[in-house]
Amino acid sequence: MPGTKVSAVHSAEALGVRGIQRLAGAVLVQAIDDLRCGVSRRREEATRWIESDSDEQFSFVFCCRMLERDPEDTRRFLLRQSIPGWLISSLFDEADGAST
Repeated sequence: MPGTKVSAVHSAEALGVRGIQRLAGAVLVQAIDDLRCGVSRRREEATRWIESDSDEQFSFVFCCRMLERDPEDTRRFLLRQSIPGWLISSLFDEADGAST
């Protein structure tokens, strides 16, 4: 049956895409873990990876796109989460003082 071969090809392609999405998700989760809990070197590497604008395979941008997430929004959220709360509040206090 000709339709069976075509549907098998589409199934294989769908499995390939899902596999890539799962791997992209795992890479992103590892970077988040390193960013939040990693030793200094791993945290710095995760930060550089997240800040990179490269769109090569398994870059931050590639992983976000594979997971249908906006890289800029995700980057902003993750980097803000990695900054200690006391520093964020002091930055906002400084900004409020400068605008008054």
